[in-house]
Amino acid sequence: MSARPFDGTAGAERWGWRALLGVLLVPLVVAGLLAWALAAPSEDLDRVTAAIVNADDPVQVDGQTVPLGREFAGELIGGQAGTGAPDDPGPDASASPAPSGPSFTWVLTNESDAREGLDSGTYAAIVRIPPSFSADATSLSGPAKDAVAATIHVTTTPATAFLDPALTEVVVEAAVASLNQQLTARYLTNVYDGFNQIQSSVAQAADGAAQLAEGADSLASGAEQLAAGADRLEAGLDSLDEGAATLAAGLDRLAASVQALPGETARLAAGAGEVAAALDTEAAVLGASVAEASAFVADLCARPRQPGCTRGTALVARLRSAQQAVDALAGGADQVAAGNAALAAGMPGLVDGADASAAGGEEVAAGAADSAAGGAEVAQGAGSVDSGAADLDDGAGQLADGLADAADQIPTYGDNAIATLSTVASRPVATTVAPAPDGVVSVPLFAVVGLWVGGIVAALAHRAVPRRRLLTAASTAAIAGGAVRASALVGLAQGAVVGIAVARFVDAGLGPRVLFGLATMGIGTVFAVANAGLAAALGGVGRILAAMVGVATLAVGTSSTVPAALSGSVLLLPTDAGRRLLGASLGIGPGGAAIAALVVVAVTGVLLVIVGVARRRTVA
Repeated sequence: MSARPFDGTAGAERWGWRALLGVLLVPLVVAGLLAWALAAPSEDLDRVTAAIVNADDPVQVDGQTVPLGREFAGELIGGQAGTGAPDDPGPDASASPAPSGPSFTWVLTNESDAREGLDSGTYAAIVRIPPSFSADATSLSGPAKDAVAATIHVTTTPATAFLDPALTEVVVEAAVASLNQQLTARYLTNVYDGFNQIQSSVAQAADGAAQLAEGADSLASGAEQLAAGADRLEAGLDSLDEGAATLAAGLDRLAASVQALPGETARLAAGAGEVAAALDTEAAVLGASVAEASAFVADLCARPRQPGCTRGTALVARLRSAQQAVDALAGGADQVAAGNAALAAGMPGLVDGADASAAGGEEVAAGAADSAAGGAEVAQGAGSVDSGAADLDDGAGQLADGLADAADQIPTYGDNAIATLSTVASRPVATTVAPAPDGVVSVPLFAVVGLWVGGIVAALAHRAVPRRRLLTAASTAAIAGGAVRASALVGLAQGAVVGIAVARFVDAGLGPRVLFGLATMGIGTVFAVANAGLAAALGGVGRILAAMVGVATLAVGTSSTVPAALSGSVLLLPTDAGRRLLGASLGIGPGGAAIAALVVVAVTGVLLVIVGVARRRTVA
């Protein structure tokens, strides 16, 4: 009976030292390499190199230059200086704080170098900062219609490792989140400062409104006095109207009464002229008579001893006196006549003046009536002004009180309060992540995969069904027991070397590490028996199934996003029980169910070996 490849009788009948060494090294290499490389992948992010191309154009905000592209590059690089690119001196290390966790090795370079490095695999990714980055990121402070979200362009390459694009996204998003927090804090700082300015403006407006209320109160008082004065003005204008009407009536009567004066004064002037002429004539006659009488008396007295001389002389003297009186009377009559003539000449002007005065009196009366009507309107308007001023006074007082209340209700913030509120409000929900210790999650998976692969290799290297004993008198149980014992011892040794090798990658104390080593020894024993059973009972199909179990375990253990059918089926596999037992040894979950499941797997493996031995002892 010749052995076929992958059959249960394939492999060596006895363990040689080279085969045994190889069987022990395979799980050690698989589990050790995986644990060494991936136990704490975040600690070695600096081994991934990525490029930054900063084409951002800084902007001016409130007179200050804002280079957000350099700040974002600083977030990624962590405040490192430039890398020597000819067109960029590097980010400003003081622009933003360095990331708190590990990051890639970032190279600040130009577009052509970044593209060449991405194509060759030198760079795992390119982060491009566009020219409008600063303008878009600060557009939030401008009009709402101009607000635009800033965009970062990330390009990855298939020439890099499988997980590098996902890691790139995580690292870049962390930097973006940090920058977003800073931008939000800046925006909120302006908002809180705006509250202070609004409160100050409202307080000033309240003070102005209080002054307005005082002025309105004075205005109301003045308007009240104006209304009282307007009432008195109205009463005075009414009296003026009445007096002007009376004056006009009197002037009309005066004008009517002086209409006859020109004729009468003309007649008076004519009579006075006639009297003056008569007096002048009589004065001339009297003068001639006095002259004749004087000559007669002088002739009489010239004769001696005339008895009438004395009496004549006395008569002449009296006549001369009478002549002087008549001459004076005639002169006065002439003056009277001249005065009457002048009076007669002035009477037409007097009459015209009286007529004009009457007409003016009527105009004055009409104006006084208009003034009286205007005075009534002024009084009415003054009353309205008084009422409006009172309303203005009340409204100004209410406005001052309302603005004062508003100023009291608007919050104000000091510099420290603004800084605190802006920081908290920009990130109101903070996450405190307590990650599992290094290796606690990954190392059990790698140990299980390594032990399972070790079980497969052991089943390949050593015959699951010993051919040399099949035709002997030994019982099937004895033959199967020997095969199981050999596989179990190799599995136990595999578990021991794997436990010792990978326990150092687990961040745990001595006790959990000892339990971890004991668990790997038990799991290695069970996995070796299980793979021996699959090979013994199913041959090549069993080996293929074993390989599928290992691949499925690695896939499900690496990500929770695998299809539900795959993740659900893995729960039935022995590798899942082994992983849960290793987790329990490190303090993650209970291990009782896992131990029971592994016992079932071991028993099943033994039964499969017995079935395989029994089937091959049957002679067709």
